[in-house]
Amino acid sequence: MVHVTGDPAVLSGLAAEFPGYEFGTQRTWGGISITAVRQDGAAQPGLYVVVTDDLNEMRHALLEYERLEYERPSRQ
Repeated sequence: MVHVTGDPAVLSGLAAEFPGYEFGTQRTWGGISITAVRQDGAAQPGLYVVVTDDLNEMRHALLEYERLEYERPSRQ
C-alpha cells in the first residue's frame, strides 16, 4: 500500500498516466486522500470520482473504469 503524502509529483505522475482526469488532494478522517475527477470524455455522461489514500488503489480503480468504458458498446 502506498499512502498519499500530498506530494505534487504524485499528482503530476497520475495526470501523465491518466490525462482525462483532474487530480487533487483532500483532507479526510484518515489524513490526506487523493481525488480523481472526470466529467467529460467518458462513454457515459456524468461525474466519476475516486477518493482514496492508497495510490495503488487509485490506479486500480481508474484502470478498471477505463477498461469498462473501452468494453462498453457505443450508443450512437
